[in-house]
Amino acid sequence: MEFFNKFLCFLLFACFMTRGSLQCFPGTVKDLVVNQVRTNAESKVTITNKCVCSFLEVTLHCPGFDSVKKIDPPTAVSMNGRNCLINNGNPIYGGKTFEFTYTSDVEIAFAPLSFREACS
Repeated sequence: MEFFNKFLCFLLFACFMTRGSLQCFPGTVKDLVVNQVRTNAESKVTITNKCVCSFLEVTLHCPGFDSVKKIDPPTAVSMNGRNCLINNGNPIYGGKTFEFTYTSDVEIAFAPLSFREACS
């Protein structure tokens, strides 16, 4: 009986330890955090993937997006109607961020819309 209790405690401990790394599988758009810092007419956008898994083909809702100057990096944003494909569809890796800057008279309200999850 003592072995069973110890084994059960170990099993519960192991479950709690793995839950932290698997908590967002499958991921949702809430696992993509978009922050923006504006200085004068330039805005720096940071997209953070809070999940362990990589997100491909990340699309943000970005109505009215237009940059007066070239976007840095140039492949950061591709327009598709009122939505923007981020990083040319390439992955935003788990726990990492992707950044770009744009220049506009107005700040765009970027909102996570969709992605394809790659988790191995």
